[in-house]
Amino acid sequence: MERALLVLAALGAARGDFCEVNQCKNGGTCLTNVSDGPFFCLCPDGFTGIDCNDTEKGPCHPNPCHNNGECQIPPNRGDVFTEYICKCPSGFEGTHCQENKNECSSQPCRNGGTCLDLDGDYSCKCSSPFLGRTCQIRCANLLGMEGGAIADAQLSASSVYYGFLGLQRWGPELARLNNQGIVNAWTSSNYDKNPWIQANLLRKMRLTGIITQGASRAGKAEYARIFRVAYSLDGREFMFYKDEKHDREKVFLGNVDNYSMKTNMFNTPITAQYIRIYPMQCRRACTLRFELIGCEMNGCSEPLGMKSRLISDQQITASSAFKTWGLDAFTWYPHYARLDKTGKTNAWTALSNNQSEWLQIDLQTQKKVTGIVTQGARDFGHIQYVAAYKVAYSDDGRSWTLYKDSQTNTTKIFHGNSDNSLHKKNVFDTPFYTRFVRILPVAWHNRITLRVELLGSSATFYVVSLGARVSFGERRPEQSCTLSQEQGTQAYPPQTLTGSQAQALLILVWNLPSFQFNGAKLVVETPDTPIFTSRGANVTLPCHYRYESKLETPRKIRVKWSKLRDDNTKDYDVLVAVGMKHRSFGDFKGRAYLQQEGKQEVSLVVNDLRLQDYGKYRCEVIDGLEDESSIVELELRGIVFPYQPPHGRYKLNFHEAKKVCEEQDAVIASFEQLFKSWEEGLDWCNAGWLQDGTVQYPITLPREPCGGRTLAPGLRSYGMRHKNLHRFDVFCFSSAPKGKVYYLIHPAKLTLEEAKQACQDDGAEIAKVGQLYVAWKLFNLDHCESGWLADGSIRYPIAFPRPNCGPLEPGIRSLGFPKKGKFGVFCYKLKFSSSLSRGLSLT
Repeated sequence: MERALLVLAALGAARGDFCEVNQCKNGGTCLTNVSDGPFFCLCPDGFTGIDCNDTEKGPCHPNPCHNNGECQIPPNRGDVFTEYICKCPSGFEGTHCQENKNECSSQPCRNGGTCLDLDGDYSCKCSSPFLGRTCQIRCANLLGMEGGAIADAQLSASSVYYGFLGLQRWGPELARLNNQGIVNAWTSSNYDKNPWIQANLLRKMRLTGIITQGASRAGKAEYARIFRVAYSLDGREFMFYKDEKHDREKVFLGNVDNYSMKTNMFNTPITAQYIRIYPMQCRRACTLRFELIGCEMNGCSEPLGMKSRLISDQQITASSAFKTWGLDAFTWYPHYARLDKTGKTNAWTALSNNQSEWLQIDLQTQKKVTGIVTQGARDFGHIQYVAAYKVAYSDDGRSWTLYKDSQTNTTKIFHGNSDNSLHKKNVFDTPFYTRFVRILPVAWHNRITLRVELLGSSATFYVVSLGARVSFGERRPEQSCTLSQEQGTQAYPPQTLTGSQAQALLILVWNLPSFQFNGAKLVVETPDTPIFTSRGANVTLPCHYRYESKLETPRKIRVKWSKLRDDNTKDYDVLVAVGMKHRSFGDFKGRAYLQQEGKQEVSLVVNDLRLQDYGKYRCEVIDGLEDESSIVELELRGIVFPYQPPHGRYKLNFHEAKKVCEEQDAVIASFEQLFKSWEEGLDWCNAGWLQDGTVQYPITLPREPCGGRTLAPGLRSYGMRHKNLHRFDVFCFSSAPKGKVYYLIHPAKLTLEEAKQACQDDGAEIAKVGQLYVAWKLFNLDHCESGWLADGSIRYPIAFPRPNCGPLEPGIRSLGFPKKGKFGVFCYKLKFSSSLSRGLSLT
């Protein structure tokens, strides 16, 4: 080719016109006098070379863009073929897509979620109970243990306790949160060594938490102190929920009494159909009431607002409404059809019993509807409910579509209720988007009566008081009188009654407990989370009261603060106040005061906190016959440490154990304090007394001498022991001291008596075991030389492990109780001043 071109060039040169014959291929244009050569080919797009006979790859070949960026040629480039643009995929930027963009910079994770930046993407770690790519879905519905949506047949257990000559059955169907009655919870058999209770949710669901509660049997409190949770998709193979931080089975802290509720959220939601609770340690017996928290798999089963009144009264209509005895005052209005509504007339009841009746809910805008919960009611002792129904929906309120069974393609008939109180939940296999929903009764008991909640995609919650009020005029019953009723925000016109009819109605309504006559409900509120502080500090335990209906005139109240005992016996009296006068009692005398700075505030102030002040406090407000209370928890920052006396292992009964803790500037530890220390890594193979009279020990690394290798990590319990006869070690708790601990620099080693005198000479006293532990834990006291303590033991604290200072983990090293020998000494000074001391301060 080149040879032919040279020949042509020579011929062209002879003639003086090289482009008389077009030398350019593929539509190229031949030009002369534009370059140093005899001719120049202007090539079309896609071709190059001296005669446009080579295929042009351009600047996008090879691809100059990184991270799978797309190389593009800009349009209208003219005759220059050197420009390109890199179109970067999501997550990358820069001329060549070489820079990894931080997708977390826009803060895409909502509701407290943590964003993790990935290559070209991001991931949200959601805090429970939120789910979804951006933590936008709130998965926190009560799944139906308390309400009854989880039926009795869905509950089972490893065993059941039979009490009172075998007549009382504490079965799993009773394990419903806040269940009432003498036999009101599940209790496992005394012979069951691995008890569990199980709920079958009938379909795969997401679970984000659990609420537990104990109960009382024969007047004694029973509850699960700690428990594990297992889950399964098929009911055969179960997995235990794991602790993310320690990669081991998670042990949940349970209850501390028979009545209060303990909520534990799952940091990583569980997906399962079956859920099991395994009590690991119980008080007296494994007795449990509980509720599950979660949502449907699509995450769109939030209540749409019937119960919360987000759906207004005007949005709820019906084909008709029934009036008891034909009285307007006892009309069962459609807007009464709210789940769990209370009162005498607390549901919708149709005027007639036929299948033409309906209840309609207008959602005002199109919403995704995923399910429905129904409930019956009672009218003067008559149980009424809808046993079966259909569902229809519409966009305009005129043209209706009946919901169909997805398998048979026929109109779906839903199973309804079987009593007046329990919830019945039905989930739509195929959710639908609509504005109007109608419930069409098909079968019923006594009268068509409904309370209802719709489930769907709305995640907004409103809590509104549903208190009712009835007021009567000044006329006497034998004359004409006026009855008016307010329910929520809706008021109804007064109805005039006369004579014996009004008198009978007055007597009837006066005896209905759900009504308050010109009254206001008293509410007492304290913080849900514990108040943390240290020994010696001053603390305020907040408490406020209010009335749900505004009072016309202020009332004089009485306030009582008390401290709950760990063993659930009678509370300690702390303070009683009437108006501005108050009186404190016992150890709180002169230290406890009532703070009434804010409106309706009755907070408790405790000065100079002592070790024994930690625990739960009850704030009680008394207003005439009304008496309401709430509980606030006070926790001290400190440390739990095991202790055995100089005369050896397992030598202390309960009373002696309590005394030796006090001698070491500590108190006997509570179960909650030991459990928290175990979570932080405390591992100790000797059993010790706790404040509630139980004997336990914490194990993080299971081993043969400490309960065996097959048992899971946790607190091993001997249960309640006889406080006088049985002997063990003890677990003590201490908090921040009022002074400082230091190692005394002394020219010579000392005997115990010499050590005590040396500390006194330095204006201090010999330190106690509890003081040394607190100085090590809270202030990183670190000294590699051992010294005497007040109990005659030799110990030294290591906060920063290093060679020649014992094991390679922080801790208090102990050399026991030597009967003779000379060592250094740790001193304790209340008001420590480095300028006056010859010691070395290490705190």
